[in-house]
Amino acid sequence: MSAVPIRRPRALVAVIAAAALVGIPAAPATAAPPPELPEPAYETVSQELLIPMDDGVRLAATVALPSLDGQTPLEGRFPVVVGMTPYGRNGVCGCFPPDFFATRGMVGAVVDVRGTGGSGGTLEDNYFSPREARDSYHVIEYLGTQPYSSGRVGMAGGSYVGITQYLAAAQKPPHLAAITPAVAISDLYRDGFAHGGIPNLLFDAQYVAVQGVPGAVGVNTDPALVEHTIAAKLGQSAVGTIAFDYLARPNDDPFYRDRSPIYRAEDIEVPTLVIGGWRDGLLRGATEMYERLDQRRGVETRLYIDPCTHKGCGAPFAPLTDGPGRHAVAALAFEFLQKHLAGVDTPARPPVELYVQGRDEHVSAEAWPPATTTFERLELGPGAIGAGTGRDAPSTEQFVTNPAEGLSMTFDRFGTVAATPYVPTDQRLAGAHGLTFRTPPLADGLTLMGPINLRLVAASTATDTDWHAKLADVGPDGSESIITDGALRASHRELDPQLTTPARPYHTHTDPQPIEPNRFYEYDIEIWPTAYELEPGHRLQLRITSTDLPTHMPGWIALDRSGPEGARIELMPPAVNTVRLDGSYLLLPVAGR
Repeated sequence: MSAVPIRRPRALVAVIAAAALVGIPAAPATAAPPPELPEPAYETVSQELLIPMDDGVRLAATVALPSLDGQTPLEGRFPVVVGMTPYGRNGVCGCFPPDFFATRGMVGAVVDVRGTGGSGGTLEDNYFSPREARDSYHVIEYLGTQPYSSGRVGMAGGSYVGITQYLAAAQKPPHLAAITPAVAISDLYRDGFAHGGIPNLLFDAQYVAVQGVPGAVGVNTDPALVEHTIAAKLGQSAVGTIAFDYLARPNDDPFYRDRSPIYRAEDIEVPTLVIGGWRDGLLRGATEMYERLDQRRGVETRLYIDPCTHKGCGAPFAPLTDGPGRHAVAALAFEFLQKHLAGVDTPARPPVELYVQGRDEHVSAEAWPPATTTFERLELGPGAIGAGTGRDAPSTEQFVTNPAEGLSMTFDRFGTVAATPYVPTDQRLAGAHGLTFRTPPLADGLTLMGPINLRLVAASTATDTDWHAKLADVGPDGSESIITDGALRASHRELDPQLTTPARPYHTHTDPQPIEPNRFYEYDIEIWPTAYELEPGHRLQLRITSTDLPTHMPGWIALDRSGPEGARIELMPPAVNTVRLDGSYLLLPVAGR
């Protein structure tokens, strides 16, 4: 990957004094109006069936076909859109229900992945396994060769159902024509299980441990499939056992890589629409996959990111988060599939469409990060961003941390990936637990649009500690609204020199090494990307802490799957952490300078 160009401006004190932090004009808007979802035009006929795999296992599927009377399928051949789900295809599947497409002139299908719902097999290889990816290949080829099929198959859905699209496309099934993955990870370790090597406790506890429950409950409803359902249920894995595969692996290893789409991106050849949300706890995957897939030539690759969480905007999961004027994601995906499956002439869309939070409008670009973004180095000073330490100013700042007594935004974007709502609380509640740095009031506002890197020169009295970095928008009334955040465990500081760029560090997470107490180290902390505009008079804030309970685990989980009775939790000890201001800085993506 090529390095991201950096522009190093004058010291920010002078910059602000000269009012150089200017408001950013909107990028050219999309020429075409926002996509609209066609109204249903057909009745549907649904059927449940079993699709054979190459090893004899049969996967349960629900297929819906267009119909004029709801009794007889419409004659002809139609594009097929399929979702692969572990959540029970006839329940809350995380996918578009088959009728969604059938009522609009396509064939819709949803399939239970092996070991779940009404499908045979077990989860012995766990979710996202290479075996599961091969199953997706066979499902696509089966659907693409049926009498009702035009031979062009697409995929749609979010979260797990988005991840399976990447993994299926990497298998290169001949009948697959396009995918539209939404809110999907790129890297199972870095996006999901851990952040900067720190276990994502709130996500892991809710998601990994109970992942098998919806699929275990799901069944076939067709009486003709009762016998198969009973046999399938008897063979499926016990709920919760798959969690051991994660908890026994605190570091990145082949288990995670075999299940991570980013390692197979070069094998994906079909047109791809990547959909993400700025408040989604899996956001990192959207931009990473887009950047990798955008390197393809002659294959349409698009990125759309709205302001929403993993579960969308609005009640019940994000009651305080919405975005006026945001596009309907379902309409966006349907339009993309119409184009590539049915050859429909659709409006021209830009490669990148981003919803700018704070400004509450879309901007378009030809790439990510946008060409209007420049990366500016803002030094840390005593309580300040963009001010050097100064000749008479203290060169270090300290804080005492007890990892077991921390405070974080409990209902944050990572929890809403699973079950808890997203309720962004005022960040002043966390002010006593670390160090706070701010810009002066911004004379003309500031727009951030891209990834962010925090270079931290720091020491600890402990042999390991965590660094949590949170950016916030401070209003004139003192309220602190979270923008984005990042994290790094000190022992996971090793960088991959081939994948690291100045704007986004990439850590190996394979061989953690303790730190020497009271020795200063340079840490590059990946702060997740954003598109956010701060209004004039507001301040940009950076807060550094060493605890983030209950979101992140302040220690390790030691577990051996063959002897789970010996499991233990090792918490980090209290420590004094010191930040050396000289050499510590934020690398910010400033748009439209």
